[in-house]
Amino acid sequence: MHSKITVASCIAIVVAAVACVSGQDQTPEKPQDAPSPGVLKIGKGVTPPRVIRHTDPQFSEQAHAAHFQGTCVLSVVVGEDGKPRDIKVTAPVGMGLDEKAVEAVSDWRFEPARKDGKPVAVLIAIEVDFHLFGTFDERIAELAKKAGARDAKAELELSSIYLQGDGVPRNETLGLTYLERAAKHGSPHAQLLMGKYASEQKVPDYPEAFMWYTLAQRNGEKHSEKALRKLASKMTPEQVQAGQTLISTYVIPLAK
Repeated sequence: MHSKITVASCIAIVVAAVACVSGQDQTPEKPQDAPSPGVLKIGKGVTPPRVIRHTDPQFSEQAHAAHFQGTCVLSVVVGEDGKPRDIKVTAPVGMGLDEKAVEAVSDWRFEPARKDGKPVAVLIAIEVDFHLFGTFDERIAELAKKAGARDAKAELELSSIYLQGDGVPRNETLGLTYLERAAKHGSPHAQLLMGKYASEQKVPDYPEAFMWYTLAQRNGEKHSEKALRKLASKMTPEQVQAGQTLISTYVIPLAK
């Protein structure tokens, strides 16, 4: 079951997705730890907790300066006393925002979950969605909003904007962050560019480049086959095996 609570401010939008973290009610973006002894799952007579006091998260200076937006997901145990504990970041967004999300949610208070009318501890997932409003170019603002919803095309375009300094200060770190996100969210061209980046570093990471080129090829990127052949000619059998292992264990993040 899913219960969503939206809290808006001029700083950020917080979406608390209260749901069963394991079982059939929710497919998490990343594998979650099983509930600890004494911590229940929502459903089968267990009602979800309800937010009764929230603290809005603040943007980190790094993210604010770079106009960076995104969503992180937290795993949280809400105790019988309605206080959050055992807060873990299960889907990080980076740029210092994950720490800000944990800091804010630590101060939240809940009407606790109940079973048979009695308060119980439950494991839930909380999405913290960071958005900036009215602080930079309308075009980039719209792209950032889409990127925050895991739109690979928007992430790829933002990557190009920041890597080239197109209307904004050039920011290689932010550009590469958006590029990797676009690749992880299924953009074949972003996967090709990630392979190129990994293979052309001062200390190249051939197995990672092999993984990205292969994923790009599987997703129909027409230039990836040539790039993959050229890369493979430089790799040792051990590096090829390492690249194949990366591919076999790679999990494509679920879109929101």
